[in-house]
Amino acid sequence: MATNPLRTAEQIVAKRPAPSWKGFVEYLKGVREELKKAVWPTREELIRLTQIVLLLIAVVGVYCGAIDSILGVLVSRVFNKN
Repeated sequence: MATNPLRTAEQIVAKRPAPSWKGFVEYLKGVREELKKAVWPTREELIRLTQIVLLLIAVVGVYCGAIDSILGVLVSRVFNKN
């Protein structure tokens, strides 16, 4: 007689190990070790890169604002027929 390969949700949950803090603590230890391996930027690099990001945000904002204004004028002229 063949066994049923399909299991019920209760059977799956019953075989799952109970959650433990040990696994979570090991995970956090692993995260800490990986963060030690990371190469962090110096203060000067961080400031320079932040300035670049802020400048790019401003440029993209002005660009999007200009396109929005131009398209707004064009759409209002088309629909108002002035």
